[in-house]
Parts: sequence; structure tokens; C-alpha cells
Amino acid sequence: MFHKQLEQVSPAVRLEMEWSRALIDSIAEILKRKGMTQRELAEKIGCNETQITRWTRGFPNFTISSLAKLSEALGEPLIRINEPQGTATTE
Repeated sequence: MFHKQLEQVSPAVRLEMEWSRALIDSIAEILKRKGMTQRELAEKIGCNETQITRWTRGFPNFTISSLAKLSEALGEPLIRINEPQGTATTE
């Protein structure tokens, strides 16, 4: 039934859902690998554990700010953005 409903959504919505699921999977994998709990992650980014649970149990609408905080707290980038050629980075 889910797959039938998924076929009815626009390609952009489908892509958003795929990206969200990939981010959720990445967060879970990093937490597991580092032996970190959702509570510890929440403390590191200054939110409550409920917010982390919401992000990891559904299709969240991550903001650039939340992704940056999560990446910093996890010590790993969650996304990579291709810089236009010739653009200097701040690293």
C-alpha cells in the first residue's frame, strides 16, 4: 500500500523522502558506530531527546542549521555540497 501511494507523489516529494531516509540512516549508523545515545546527541546540540526521536522516526524536515549542528555534534558531515568550480572554501 505504501509503495502504491509513493507512486502517486511527485518526483520532488519522492526525492525529499529518499534524502530524509538517507539522513536518518546516516545519523543512526554514526550514533551506533560511536556508541553515542540519542540523549547524548541531544545534549551536544542543545535540544531535547524528543526532537532527536522525531527526526529519527519519521520524515523530518531538516534545516541547514539543524544539519550543521548534527554534523558538528557527530563529528562527521551528514551532507556534502558540490562547490561550483573556482569557488574557494572556508576550510
